[in-house]
Amino acid sequence: MRDQALEEKLQHALDEGHNVWVVGDVHGFYQTMVELCHRLALEENDWVVFLGDLIDRGPNSFGVVHHVMSASRMATVKGNHEDMMVQQFTMEKLEQPDIDVMLWMRNGGDTTVESYIRAHQTTEGELDQSALEACAQQHTAWMSELPTHIVLDRWRLVHAGYRPGVDLEHQSDDDLLWIRNDFHSSGTPVDASRTVVFGHTITAGLPGRTVEDWGKPWESEVALDDERPCAIGLDTCLYHGPEQKRLLTALNLRTGQAVQQARVEAQS
Repeated sequence: MRDQALEEKLQHALDEGHNVWVVGDVHGFYQTMVELCHRLALEENDWVVFLGDLIDRGPNSFGVVHHVMSASRMATVKGNHEDMMVQQFTMEKLEQPDIDVMLWMRNGGDTTVESYIRAHQTTEGELDQSALEACAQQHTAWMSELPTHIVLDRWRLVHAGYRPGVDLEHQSDDDLLWIRNDFHSSGTPVDASRTVVFGHTITAGLPGRTVEDWGKPWESEVALDDERPCAIGLDTCLYHGPEQKRLLTALNLRTGQAVQQARVEAQS
């Protein structure tokens, strides 16, 4: 699913010389996201686009989602974690969890639910369940309508990647949100004229990388005709790995500049 109006706004911003920053997986680390955006020195017409997985694992997924939803020049593609939340975050499922709910919980959904509960407690510490339910419905409805990829003149923004050999406008949501090795190891560009910027897979695990490269953005060795890399990975991993390398990464599509922010939240 694409959002043509959003794509036109982002391309117009680039054409007018404004910055469009693309940010890797935030995973609920709200304070780190805010600090990174502060360091980007955003101007009035700049944009920030997230690559999905705003939620799960970190301590304040509610804060991240609320912030991105409320900001006039922030946008995101859907990640596999948003897809899980859309499917599983209902009061009925939380009260009677099935195996799918438990799978989401084991993949960080537990911290997401905790952050939503905290956000809907009264000053006396009691849960306002009706407010929680209304918020969950609003946020999951928003997530369900998120684009699964964004296509610009020189870029494709997607959470996981594309299935090589399949028409780019007929990719399955499952591939756009979940694909790994088949996309990473493709010896030819999936789009001859656009660089794919993606998250989902920690960059230290991408082709040609080892744990020594933890925290570094990844560029494919396969080049487009204009010599740009055919793909760039930005999930430099906030939630585990070496403490000094738990990083959130932003890439400026106009200039090619990368900015990284070390995790602000307490290490664990």
